[in-house]
Amino acid sequence: MANLPFVISGVITDTDATNPNGAKVILRNNTNGETTSTTTNSSGQYALDAANLTSGYLNTDSITIYCAWGLAAGESSFLISSDTHTANITLTTVADSADTNYCTVQNVLDELGDKSTSDISFLRIRNIILRAEAEIDERTESSFTTNTETDEVYDFDQYTGWKSPTQLRGFSTELNTSSRTDYWNTTYNDRLRLNNYPLISITSLYKNENGQSATDSWTELTEQEGSGGDFIVNYDTGTITFVSNPPGIGVRKIKVTYTWGRSTVPKTVERLCILLSVRDVLMSKGHASQFDSVDSISLEGISISKGISGSIAYYEWLIKEIERLWSIVGNFANYHV
Repeated sequence: MANLPFVISGVITDTDATNPNGAKVILRNNTNGETTSTTTNSSGQYALDAANLTSGYLNTDSITIYCAWGLAAGESSFLISSDTHTANITLTTVADSADTNYCTVQNVLDELGDKSTSDISFLRIRNIILRAEAEIDERTESSFTTNTETDEVYDFDQYTGWKSPTQLRGFSTELNTSSRTDYWNTTYNDRLRLNNYPLISITSLYKNENGQSATDSWTELTEQEGSGGDFIVNYDTGTITFVSNPPGIGVRKIKVTYTWGRSTVPKTVERLCILLSVRDVLMSKGHASQFDSVDSISLEGISISKGISGSIAYYEWLIKEIERLWSIVGNFANYHV
């Protein structure tokens, strides 16, 4: 590893064309993850030396200069071998509502005790929220925001379709139980379940009139809404029941465009996302053993200095509250046919 100076300098420019004073700038060696940092001066200027990295650097290493300031962030990456010594960075706004759905950055800051983006960067909390949202979706196998699936194609056969209770009808005029009929063997399946649910709306649904060896020939079907139609929808379970003009058995028989999830985020899901984010904020600078000691936990401007009893009590409450919210969210996350 080289210990010779390799100074990278430049100017940070904010979204309003000003040069922020005191903005944190990080130099990261992408090969091993080591970092060193500094802050900008009153003119937005910074200087960082790769030789200050714990392990130094190699000419083959990739370097990233990164800055997060308020609601904006920016970065520049290059190879040491390119001999780049200047990296001017213009920050761009990271929109809160553009890609976070279940809670906002401000929600998390409020839960942390009215902290602000000068205490912990906007981008850092945003990334934590996105991970919390993914955890909720994966664990519930659902989604609590509006999603659109376009031209999703289904086979319609004994594996994907089945008979509804209406089709599984039967009758018997005999008192002798040996002659009882439990079902009526109808000639076709009439029900299909979409891959995602609960449903918000069906935009379009088509059946394919041609066989699997021929070119698709799509005929649009209409939803039954009291004045005639071809199918009815159970929006909770994501099932479609054909009452007229059912598709034939075969591959690529149904094509559907629909929205699914929830049009509004349940408050319980919002609360769960906030606390999952708070958990990860606190744990990003510590691990369980730190809660068993008197050491303070400090994350940028956020500190917990309550010693053993206070830290353990808060952490235990946080985990119990998260598990309580999981139990509530699980009650309405999944539906069964």
